[in-house]
Amino acid sequence: MRWEEVCASSPLVIDDSGRERWEERGYLAFPALLAEDQLGSLQAALGAIIEASRSLSESTHLVDLDAGHRADAPRLRRAALIDDIDEVFWDFCRDSVLVDIASDVLGPNVRFRDAFANLKWSGGGAAVDWHQDIAFYPHTNTGTIQFVVALDDLTTERGPLTVVPGSHKGPMYSHYDADGVWVGAIASELLDDAAIESAVQITGPAGSVSVHHALTLHCSAPNHSDRNRPALVITYSAADAIPYTAPPYRSSHYGQIVRGEEPGIAHHEDMTMILPPDWSDGYTSIFRHQDALSAAESTPEIH
Repeated sequence: MRWEEVCASSPLVIDDSGRERWEERGYLAFPALLAEDQLGSLQAALGAIIEASRSLSESTHLVDLDAGHRADAPRLRRAALIDDIDEVFWDFCRDSVLVDIASDVLGPNVRFRDAFANLKWSGGGAAVDWHQDIAFYPHTNTGTIQFVVALDDLTTERGPLTVVPGSHKGPMYSHYDADGVWVGAIASELLDDAAIESAVQITGPAGSVSVHHALTLHCSAPNHSDRNRPALVITYSAADAIPYTAPPYRSSHYGQIVRGEEPGIAHHEDMTMILPPDWSDGYTSIFRHQDALSAAESTPEIH
């Protein structure tokens, strides 16, 4: 749906000035948005996933373990398909204020894509390099958005989401290295003109929520605090944005309409979409791909 068509409908949560900020910056932040009881339910549901991971000794398609994970000290980097694991998550994904915000920036017809939990454990856990979300799931248009829901306080030292305002108006970058290997990150030399020096960290208390455009450049630093940093990551698309490739994660709810109705059309934008690898045989996480990139960059050249 074109932006002028989105703005033709009355907003549910954000006002017209909020839509203007979205169009200008490519992200919005809502400090302490969730009610205490809702936040508590989500925290408890994620706690149960962490507890269940104690029995794992290696990563699976659904659970990506951080270095140092042990039964007596679990360290998850990601838990995928959480909407299938616990009804608490699916209820939140299909019928919460997030879906109303999605409707305000995508239009009245909204499709659910996926939901997972990212955890940055204390002591330097899980940095994420610069990337754009749409590189992982290209569509016929850029009408996909990603929410980050803080389940604990987000402070600077805990590696919060960091975005470049206005970068959604720029190009789609390659997430392959010079040898054509998918690394899930943008090479530093490609970012010379991307104004990353203007990047903004999105901090706030537990229950804070942010949402960013699929082309918005973003990253996050390691967690240098003494507490873990749990967050939910939930993706929606405009219903007329049709994926070109298999999804990295496909739960039983993938593609369901959560607001409005099926439009019966595909909206195509005039741009080149760089395709990712074929995820049909499975996917782990952005961390695993960027691990390979970090290892390659740290390996000295042999002459």
